[in-house]
Amino acid sequence: MTGEVYISREKAITILQQLIRIRTSQPSGDERDAVTYISSLFPDDRVEKRIINHGNNRASLIITIPGEDRSRGIAISGHLDTIPVGDVREWTHSPFGAEIVDDVVYGRGAADMKGGVTSIIFTALSILKAEFKPAIDIRFCFTADEEVGGIGASALIGGGFLNSVEEVILVKPTNEKIGLAERGAVWLCVKSLGKSSHAAMTGASVNALSVFNSIAEKITELFNEEKKHDLLGHSTCVVTSLQAESDLFNVVPHCAIGTLDIRTLPSVDHDWLLQEIYTCVENVEKLNEGIHVSVEVVNNRPPVGMDEEAPLVQSLKGIYSDLDIPWEKTGLNYFTDASILIPSLGVPFVILGPGDDLFFHQPDEYVRIDSVIRVGEVLTQYVKSRK
Repeated sequence: MTGEVYISREKAITILQQLIRIRTSQPSGDERDAVTYISSLFPDDRVEKRIINHGNNRASLIITIPGEDRSRGIAISGHLDTIPVGDVREWTHSPFGAEIVDDVVYGRGAADMKGGVTSIIFTALSILKAEFKPAIDIRFCFTADEEVGGIGASALIGGGFLNSVEEVILVKPTNEKIGLAERGAVWLCVKSLGKSSHAAMTGASVNALSVFNSIAEKITELFNEEKKHDLLGHSTCVVTSLQAESDLFNVVPHCAIGTLDIRTLPSVDHDWLLQEIYTCVENVEKLNEGIHVSVEVVNNRPPVGMDEEAPLVQSLKGIYSDLDIPWEKTGLNYFTDASILIPSLGVPFVILGPGDDLFFHQPDEYVRIDSVIRVGEVLTQYVKSRK
């Protein structure tokens, strides 16, 4: 968009490379190091800075550009942590070297989410460079621990830091597509206790493995009548581990412990789902005298969804058109900080960012510089258009 004021491409590249070189890999995270660097990029007299300490060198950061109306705001949020490097021998580029080849920057977290974080910083610094006073507060949020427990996003909600926010843009690798929906997740650890016997004399036994499998099948059947989502398909229930306490071929196991990964559509209410699961367990116990089944909910992330006709989405479609960026909608099959922020805030949202989610958790992770800058331009124009 001609005539617009942005920070230079060179500065954006420097920020991106520096962020990749700051190691924020799980499980330690160490996001405080990235928070210190990002905070140093902003003058104290032009923004409000709030560092949220989580302990153990972990922290989240909120940079606020004050608006004309301080009672309202929007949030643009991205996370600072990355997954571990894995086997470094599988990398052809240094995981923390931030090497540039043509338009591509390589490194752990390049796409998820150092590229997106750079787009957010690009936006904030461009707003300051243009000396633009937004109509409402703009909160740029940099969260810890998105990849695991979401302590950063939970702290944003628990501390009331986003109470006046009217819309949220979550930055994640979507290849610049507009994310309108995100699957929820329920992770269960199921333990079934049956009756053991010799495998050749099963009349008095109850196979704990069969009990577990029966429960998994009945949970899957809960989604049989579900309408297919145009972006996410159907809800799923996948057995991700299963172990029986029996070391012998000829013994029916009396105990089985397994895990289930359930992914849900925005139409699925998790309170309803969990109640149905407990009912399934009760019914299985009634049909198999003498068994006991326990269910532990290890993770519960609600699904979220947006209407394509919402003003936020339509505004972004217009900005994409103005910047000659092809517009395409998408859905995310995995959960993000949106699963914590949006159910609590109850506000419109979208998910968008540079980087391709097909490759972001692999060796030689990369992001395209042009994509990082384009997303920064989109976010900058959205901030300027917001009334």
